[in-house]
Amino acid sequence: MMNVKSITDPHLIYTVADSKKNKIIWTKYTAGSEWLYWGDIDNMNRKLVTDAINVHFSEETLYIVTTRIGSRPATKYTVEEDILSLLCVHNFTIWDKAFKQVIEFNKIGTMRCGQSLV
Repeated sequence: MMNVKSITDPHLIYTVADSKKNKIIWTKYTAGSEWLYWGDIDNMNRKLVTDAINVHFSEETLYIVTTRIGSRPATKYTVEEDILSLLCVHNFTIWDKAFKQVIEFNKIGTMRCGQSLV
């Protein structure tokens, strides 16, 4: 596995993630879709979100990618609390430290998990 230093600059985090967004293979959960419905802000399936994060990411360091100035590092253990204010408000992604594994959250209450080809 590649040894990658943690990035703290929001612009760099956003730029790296943006360069990989069209090179992702998404996991299919049903015959027709890679999207999972986790609910809305009043009726959120927190267990589904937490389980997806715990299963999909093996490393502690993660990146929450929102905007060029709002993207930031997080940890696997605090990321659920870190994203609560984003759910149902913004579309965003969470990436692992090497920018290989990703979970994309849509503000309509869906998410999908994937892996970058590069």
